[in-house]
Amino acid sequence: MRYKIYTSNEKAWDAMLTAIRRAKNSIFFEMYIFVDDTHDTHDFIETLRQKASSGVKVKMIFDSFGSEITDTSIKKLKEAGVEILFFNRLFRHTHRKMLIIDEKTVFIGGTNIKKFFKKWNDFLVRMEGKIVEYILRSFAHAYKNCGGKDLLVLKHDKTLHIQKGKVWFYEHSPFRGAFRLNKYYRNKIENAHDKILIITPYLMPNRWLIKALKRASKRGIKVEIIIPRVATHPKMANIPNYFYMHKLYKYGISFFLTNEMNHSKIMLVDDSEGILGSQNIDILSFELNMESGVFFTEPNLITELNQVVEIWKKDSVAYSPKMRSTHLFDHFLEFCFGMFEHAVKFFNKITV
Repeated sequence: MRYKIYTSNEKAWDAMLTAIRRAKNSIFFEMYIFVDDTHDTHDFIETLRQKASSGVKVKMIFDSFGSEITDTSIKKLKEAGVEILFFNRLFRHTHRKMLIIDEKTVFIGGTNIKKFFKKWNDFLVRMEGKIVEYILRSFAHAYKNCGGKDLLVLKHDKTLHIQKGKVWFYEHSPFRGAFRLNKYYRNKIENAHDKILIITPYLMPNRWLIKALKRASKRGIKVEIIIPRVATHPKMANIPNYFYMHKLYKYGISFFLTNEMNHSKIMLVDDSEGILGSQNIDILSFELNMESGVFFTEPNLITELNQVVEIWKKDSVAYSPKMRSTHLFDHFLEFCFGMFEHAVKFFNKITV
């Protein structure tokens, strides 16, 4: 499998637009946040319009909550032949970020499209090879659930035998009847031998995940979490971020707070395997949202990731309890976050 990693939104957008311009047959796009305000430097709307006008099949799925596209842009794209579908399910979102070019090349990770995000550090991987078949199948299923009818896409919604190599695709979705993230994180954390590294922009873990990390730390596992010092979108995320940092810090878990906003979603275990994709370490990602990404044991990818991690660590400060000015509302926050988790699990059971 061939791959290339991108560690900032700006670099990722450059690569995505280059791939879109080179597309000859098809462009399949699924995005949680797509806002048409990047035209000054990265004009996705015009580039996609031109490709559709030239005869390339362009299919786009956007989350109805996260994406904001003007009527003007929608009209421009549709007149060129672009099919636009919105994912709209009660309490659920497609939090996935994927771009598939000519059914041969895929981009997948945490990168959204919005001008405000341009300078963020983030993680996106471009891949080619057998894995693309599985990602095509997943996109086709989402397309079908959104009402898509084109057989060009639907032909990929078929059963595939799971073949695990050094990198393989995962999807986390109620529509496939499987929330794979929960089982994967629980298993890998509980069976770690030496080290666990997590990178996340948002920290609101389930109770089972808190317990798993606590047990790992007690076993002598080195647990490190990289998280932005200030989450800039949404800013209210800093409340649970610092609450749970303080809670987990008491269990011996170390935190590296990056000075720049870091939106990456990665876990590495024992420097031998890991996961990267669209998932945050929060209740919504584990219980409600559609997510996607890759599991991997590819040594070169792990080495590259560790090199990036060292750079991000240098641009960080260690968390200290002194960074939280007050703990007066901790019991209230504990109650609120607990009730939120119960509510999310309830909605997970009653909605599909």
